[in-house]
Amino acid sequence: MAKKLKSKKYVILTDPIQTSCESLHAEIVDTGNFLTNKVRVDFKDCQNKTIATFNGKSNLKELEEGMQNALENAMKGINVSNPEHHASSQMTEPTETVSQNENANPKPKTETQNGIAAQNNAEVYTNGSLTLNKIKLSENQFILANPNQSVPYAVFSATSKKDVYRVQLENGTATFGYFENGNIVIETPNSDGSFGKQVFSRK
Repeated sequence: MAKKLKSKKYVILTDPIQTSCESLHAEIVDTGNFLTNKVRVDFKDCQNKTIATFNGKSNLKELEEGMQNALENAMKGINVSNPEHHASSQMTEPTETVSQNENANPKPKTETQNGIAAQNNAEVYTNGSLTLNKIKLSENQFILANPNQSVPYAVFSATSKKDVYRVQLENGTATFGYFENGNIVIETPNSDGSFGKQVFSRK
């Protein structure tokens, strides 16, 4: 796994002391059964909140080969690291890093902790009553996350139209969002079928 992450321009942290809230951790979970080899890779922050999940499976029946193949397939969904640098008077952008503590031979129904390596390009947005962190997951996806919640407030996935996104809210509601004058706008459906707006401005 470390080799795959390095090939995607992530940095592996070999010293646990170096891990912090400026890096993510990867947790590899065996989700297969005696017929199918499957794994799930969860990326979590320093508060153990899941930021992104990637799944992989293999048609190989041998346990060791099948698990390695499933892990490789899961890793295909992880984009090449492309950190953005934003000027800020309050914080310094962290270096994109990954800490390594992985088991080379995964076993059934076990979990392996990895300190993961992704850039946490958090920008802070607020609508006046709610303050959220904007975290970029890839070129086509980002989230708005409440530091006090384990589930992202909203997940944004790019559409074919520039600056317009499909949005899934924390309660499972699917809607749309877009950028407008530097603000993030989310269309929120009402019970009567109409739509309102939530406007988040960058702090």
